Amino acid sequence: MSEQNDILFLCRRMRELREKNNCSQDKMAEKLNIANKSTISRIESGKISYKNLISFAREYCEAFGMSEAQIDKFLRGDRIAIPDTSALLSNPQLIDELNQEYNKVVIPKTVIDELDSIKNRGMNKLATIAWEIINSIRYGERVISMGYEGDNTEDNNDCKIIWIAEKAVETYGCKVDIITNDTDYSAYLKTDGESNVKAIHLREYMMTKQNIMNMSFLVELNNYYADSYEDYQRPSKAEANAYIPDEGRVGNTLIINAVRIGRKVPFEQRKKKILWLISCDADIDQRDCNRRYFPPLSHAIQMGDDEMVDFLLNECGANPNAGSRNPFDASKVRQKNEGNMPLMIASFFTKEEWSPRRERIVQLLLAHEAISVNQQDANGFTALIKACTNGNARCRNLLLDAGVDTRIVDINGKNYMDHWNECLVYGPLKNRNGKRRK
Repeated sequence: MSEQNDILFLCRRMRELREKNNCSQDKMAEKLNIANKSTISRIESGKISYKNLISFAREYCEAFGMSEAQIDKFLRGDRIAIPDTSALLSNPQLIDELNQEYNKVVIPKTVIDELDSIKNRGMNKLATIAWEIINSIRYGERVISMGYEGDNTEDNNDCKIIWIAEKAVETYGCKVDIITNDTDYSAYLKTDGESNVKAIHLREYMMTKQNIMNMSFLVELNNYYADSYEDYQRPSKAEANAYIPDEGRVGNTLIINAVRIGRKVPFEQRKKKILWLISCDADIDQRDCNRRYFPPLSHAIQMGDDEMVDFLLNECGANPNAGSRNPFDASKVRQKNEGNMPLMIASFFTKEEWSPRRERIVQLLLAHEAISVNQQDANGFTALIKACTNGNARCRNLLLDAGVDTRIVDINGKNYMDHWNECLVYGPLKNRNGKRRK
């Protein structure tokens, strides 16, 4: 394996570790008892021996309270990640997360074939997830596709993925981690220490994931609710906006989890925690990186929690127009209904799902002075079109009374009445096989 690649990789991670903990080079020098910041600059530029770089990298990790498991991951050097189908279905945003930590992410064509097969089996939760994964992948320099070119008689997909992993080792000159939610790989992989291909279970990966901060503190804070937070340790800005690990994935922020926990915790305690997190520089509009890329306001709307919607809008200053957008890569376009705004989400319910609380949510949004009532998502849908796709006359009338533009058409040239008439014939869009867009 190339030592120079390991040096460049490790320097980048050390710099990222320091910056994500809001630590300047001067402060880092103080933490390591180094005379001046120029030494830190030399370290992070790789202008020292590899052996010394490894030693300093460990000191960086220890300075920020990382566990031994996290340090081990940090020091592993330049690697490639290959997620299998089971891992992607368990964590649809895994490719984005791997792309933050590995130099390359290889997507085997056999995995895409499996996802495509699941997608085509019919309209269920798994098929929807498979569809979303396929449509979210953006290949480029760091995310690449590789096909199996081995024995034509091989019909075991695990073996095909191992073959691709070994090919990646040969092609790129670095070790490969296969991220999986299965346990079958141990039967096919070499177990000696010299192997360049290693299978890591998804849960193990997430537990030791290179989050470059003290996740045990964040997990504790995530579960803590009280009437006052005056005596509780204040998180840094990076910690207040971190994504919290849960069941094999990292997806929600502390604020989003406070929104989604619902009646398990008294409403007043949830409010105080959110306001306290905002005082710690938590972003009230930061989106999840789980599946939908929703900000806290959209999560509250999805849950039908009108009290929380009112609180977020009027006491926390949440942006009523914060649309769904991948927080890891804003350069990606037209993915997963990108631009799905709070008013659109509030309008995307059938008449059977409608309730006084959902009606109040739409009214709260429409009453907000900054609301954009005619905004379109990546499909060209407005809130009015979304209400009509599901035959919700009550919501449609609220929007029409608010003066929304009835002339807007979607990317297929259909206006709100076209969608209303389609709903009368085919039923709500949410329930149509293979056509769900939300």
